[in-house]
Amino acid sequence: MKYKIGQLVSLPETRYKGIIGTVIAENKVGILVRFNGIQELYFKEEELKAYKK
Repeated sequence: MKYKIGQLVSLPETRYKGIIGTVIAENKVGILVRFNGIQELYFKEEELKAYKK
């Protein structure tokens, strides 16, 4: 797993420009990311980027 649980990631720029999320799980479907406080979606590893301040 490239990203660790709890790590901040930038979501895909095409649909979620400027949105930062937190990795909460990984399984066969993909990496589950929580963003905007309550939303959770699965993303492929290559869609995400490690967040840098």
